[in-house]
Amino acid sequence: MADITVPASLKARAANAVTRNAAIEGKIVNLQCAMLEFDFDESRVAVDTYLDLIPASLNKYGLIITGIKGFVTEIFSSSTVVITVRDEASSPNTLATLTPVTADDVGEVVTFGSSGFVAEWEALADNTDYTGHMVEKGVAVQAAITTATSVVTGRLLVLVEFYAVPSTN
Repeated sequence: MADITVPASLKARAANAVTRNAAIEGKIVNLQCAMLEFDFDESRVAVDTYLDLIPASLNKYGLIITGIKGFVTEIFSSSTVVITVRDEASSPNTLATLTPVTADDVGEVVTFGSSGFVAEWEALADNTDYTGHMVEKGVAVQAAITTATSVVTGRLLVLVEFYAVPSTN
């Protein structure tokens, strides 16, 4: 993902910021990441047990999820594996479904299509080249193993890239 355009009026304040930043409602925000590794040994975590990637208590003003991917950290013994990433809204929205069906090497990246993302991000950013999913304030972002058929070994590190919406004060 390329950097997001920072308006000229804010560039002086962004000089010492990380390289990936954006202006949301006139305030500089930095790209952040949350990670969680899933071990596909079902004796450790049952299927459909959602775990917090970003707890609701850390989502004070809303989040803009701009990327979700997985990294293979242990080769899978089965190709029937699915991890679902969702928000914890009253009617949960699926943000991504990661299916490492061809993951046969440690370090391999597992991506998903951006079909779950909407153009809400374009309305908030100064650049219209990006899409993302807006997560309401006070709502957690969670992930779970939702399918694991005959899996004995395998691990996937799930990474969520996001911007935290700044306070309006």
